[in-house]
Amino acid sequence: MQPFFEPAAAKDDVTVRLLSTFNRLISEGALIAGSRLPAERELAENFQVSRSSLRQALKVLEIMGVISQRVGDGTYLNPAAPSVLEEPLEFLILLNGISSHELMEARIIVEPELAARAATRATEDDLATLRREMAAMETSDTYAQRSHHDLLFHQAIFQASGNRVCTMMFTVIHQSLRHLMELTSQLVPVEHTLGLHQRIYTAIRRGDADDARRRMAEHLLDANNLLARAHDEQRSSRLQTRINELAAKPAVVRKKKS
Repeated sequence: MQPFFEPAAAKDDVTVRLLSTFNRLISEGALIAGSRLPAERELAENFQVSRSSLRQALKVLEIMGVISQRVGDGTYLNPAAPSVLEEPLEFLILLNGISSHELMEARIIVEPELAARAATRATEDDLATLRREMAAMETSDTYAQRSHHDLLFHQAIFQASGNRVCTMMFTVIHQSLRHLMELTSQLVPVEHTLGLHQRIYTAIRRGDADDARRRMAEHLLDANNLLARAHDEQRSSRLQTRINELAAKPAVVRKKKS
């Protein structure tokens, strides 16, 4: 029987080994979505790496959408992990170290064109999927559910575009941005995003490629502005927390030397 974790290799990147191990364990049925992973110390010992190296690798996997780290509770395999890990390992590793700004810029460059192609290629099934995901967004009970159906709406457009390369690439990119999408969904009412989605859907249903391209660009620029706003609010919150911490500390009076 194979060991639960892959043995360490001297020069292997720990992120690669984690991805490979999770992929194997999922395919064997030894690890399922929602599973709690072993403690950080145990993982570090199994992979024969330092805990600081392990933390960096886990952060990359969290950005990719493979795991979720819950403070005080542990690390869990995400429901989306099996689909993310189906993508070529080489492509997943390319995301290592890429900023959310770069990923968002890639979306702005490419996704409007995918929407335009979807307008000329979408089937009735594709249109039905788009309607279903908009309806699911509207009735979502949590921000996580809303962002999940938001992702599925965009993935349906990728599928309708008929380009398998872009479908693979941007499905993974979206999973990498999922935590940010969930954050920005809290900044606006669901009607805001649904209105933008509805305009994209209408253009695709009419077969109007130019309008679909324009509406997708409008949506992504709006999302980019929300990300900037979210980052600003996070920075402001951290700064205020630090100010409060300093204010709570007793002042130290230094005596002058006589």
